[in-house]
Amino acid sequence: PRRSRATHPRSRAGARGRAGPRSGTGARTGARGDQQGQLMARTALTESTRVMSCDAHVVVDGPGETSSGIAARAVARLHELEARWSRFVDDSEISRLNRAGGCPTTVQTDTFRLVEHLVQAWHATDGDFDPTLLGTLVELGYSTSRDDADRCTSMAPDTSGRGRPDGVLVDRATTTVQLPRGTVLDPGGLGKGLAADIVAAEAAAEGANGVLVEIGGDLAVAGRPPDGAAWVVAIADPFDGDDAAVVRLAAGGVATSSSRIRTWGADRHHLIDPTTMAPSDRGVVACTVAAGTAAWAEAFTKVAFVSGVSGALDRYRELGIAARITTDDGRHHHTPAWSDLA
Repeated sequence: PRRSRATHPRSRAGARGRAGPRSGTGARTGARGDQQGQLMARTALTESTRVMSCDAHVVVDGPGETSSGIAARAVARLHELEARWSRFVDDSEISRLNRAGGCPTTVQTDTFRLVEHLVQAWHATDGDFDPTLLGTLVELGYSTSRDDADRCTSMAPDTSGRGRPDGVLVDRATTTVQLPRGTVLDPGGLGKGLAADIVAAEAAAEGANGVLVEIGGDLAVAGRPPDGAAWVVAIADPFDGDDAAVVRLAAGGVATSSSRIRTWGADRHHLIDPTTMAPSDRGVVACTVAAGTAAWAEAFTKVAFVSGVSGALDRYRELGIAARITTDDGRHHHTPAWSDLA
């Protein structure tokens, strides 16, 4: 097999018309009394489910009676992806990879695509996004599902606290993946973003006029918005859950990461800083990023939790990324491209 190579997302990030989701609790489309909200009430169908330990929502706009079928299949597809990618499912493809002990493993196309995204995101963020920290996360106490304590992480006994993303080998012809011995993968938030991207694109290809898929704060849209211009999306304040901003999303994806969602103990959360191998302590409590896809947006939210506000804002400005960072003092920091979302 040959080594995977990253595709730098510079051309995909920070485009106009992106927006951020309602962090952690699902996006709310259409402000009350808003003309677009009234239009959606007439034409769009929403299906909700619980998947990947998050509340998820699929919004399908027409045509007509086909909406219900498209929405139902989209929800089923989300659960199918969870079954393949969850570290809490013993027979998932990710669990099989993590137990393979350095041996090549053939996976489905969806999982192969996920692995490529994980490695590419590590390269593109200069390691700020690191999908190989699962051993550390389990050691710190996050080993079981937040929804079902009987579902535990499955990985090889010689797993390292940090793996080697640059040593992951892939063969596209056979969809075979080989992880270095001691390296395991955690799809984490990028898995949610990629699942939203995949399902939104598939629903649009199936005939929906417009589609919005949101999984725990990671959101992707495809097709034409209900009003022909943009989806109206509210972003929640990470402290009280109230709407902190309302933005318009015409295409692409957005993601929010927060240190206040998956927490345990006195001061532990799931966002591990690869430079300290401990929960991030950079003064950032939430970051929303817009990009060409929800998966890329999710990857770049991690920059704020590793580089801090100043370093992240510099990086986002350099790449033209629209981003919003909330710090532990309640202040909000925006990049210049963020104003394009209003």
